[in-house]
Amino acid sequence: MKYYITAFALLIITLSLAAPISADTNNYTVDMTIRQIAHDVGLKGRELAESLGLEGSVDKDTALADLGITSPQLEAALGKTPVLAPAEAKDAADVNIQMTLQEAAHAMGITGKELAHDLSLPVDADKEMPLKELGIMEATLAEAVKHASHEKEGELKWLKYPFWVLICLFALILLMKGRASKVAYLSTLAVSLAVTGFFLGKAPNPMESVVKLLKTAVGIYPDYTAHVLAFVFFCVLAVIGNKLICGWGCPFGALQELLFETPLGKAVEKLRKKKLPFKWTNPVRTLIFIAFVLLIFGIFGGKKGFVVYHYINPFNLFDFEFALISVMISITIFVLVSPLLYRSFCQFICPFGFISWVLEKVSLTKVKINRTNCTQCMACVAACPLEAMKGRMDDKTWSADCFSCARCLRSCDYDALDYKAGWGK
Repeated sequence: MKYYITAFALLIITLSLAAPISADTNNYTVDMTIRQIAHDVGLKGRELAESLGLEGSVDKDTALADLGITSPQLEAALGKTPVLAPAEAKDAADVNIQMTLQEAAHAMGITGKELAHDLSLPVDADKEMPLKELGIMEATLAEAVKHASHEKEGELKWLKYPFWVLICLFALILLMKGRASKVAYLSTLAVSLAVTGFFLGKAPNPMESVVKLLKTAVGIYPDYTAHVLAFVFFCVLAVIGNKLICGWGCPFGALQELLFETPLGKAVEKLRKKKLPFKWTNPVRTLIFIAFVLLIFGIFGGKKGFVVYHYINPFNLFDFEFALISVMISITIFVLVSPLLYRSFCQFICPFGFISWVLEKVSLTKVKINRTNCTQCMACVAACPLEAMKGRMDDKTWSADCFSCARCLRSCDYDALDYKAGWGK
């Protein structure tokens, strides 16, 4: 009964976080400018200004509060002003390089900064300058339009959030009750891959939550609250159970895991037992994350808004979006390597993988060792596809990632391992 009580309590917590994400979370305040709100709702700045009772020529980059607009006035204006869907704003097919950055962004239903980012321009590029004068080619613009349409598509994508909650709670119950068999694990992964990957598409996903949070911080996206909540949602799932969202819910993680379990003969099985030292893999992942932060804020490289993960995003596979050669190459590499090397993308690249590894220190439930029953046979260390169990057996403060795959639990013949509360001995 205690397992179900725990699961029910965690369900309430996670659903309380998932609900506001699933709904429309665009919050407009008088601290925002006319330009920010107009771009977000698909209106021209002049149209929104006139709806607010202001002159059409008013400065669009001044905060509404400084223009004397109150919150009730803003709500009333948005209530009586038709908010345009991207397709209603203007036919995106009419977008061309003769248009200014601002005009093209309005036609596509996105912000000027978002379009600048998609065109590999600095996010603070002159929005009043024609795209042609900014060095943009028609082919480049066409890819940006296609990318924007992918981002807007999929009315059912919000279903991913409650689905991930159910997947993680299902996994938690299996792990805590000792019923996380190999068949149950791989079957759950197959469902995660099919539903949150190929059926509902690449977005949202754990990696994207980190990337979009920082893209919002530099002004590429206006709806800050939605992206903060999405990031917090994934972090909560990672804390509830030791990297449960990574180990059981992430679609690309599921694909790598399933490929790793593909039977390919004894020679491959020997190679699979070779584990890369965590002291090699984690520094690579950490340095890439640090580079990402420095580059997106323009601290290094001088081009604010540059996202390194954009060029090695394997989640594009689920939307069959392969415009960038680097993305196609990276997906090919990860897929080919996965049967031999356990979760190569998670080990070397994923920013959320790095963050969830840090969060393992405060996970509410995780693999625990009963030292009284343990015979030091090291069967769990051999079964672990990484150095996670080795680190825990050696009482290392920062050991390798544990994806809650349950291989160690299934390998122990002495009841020395349990998946239980993370606190205490």
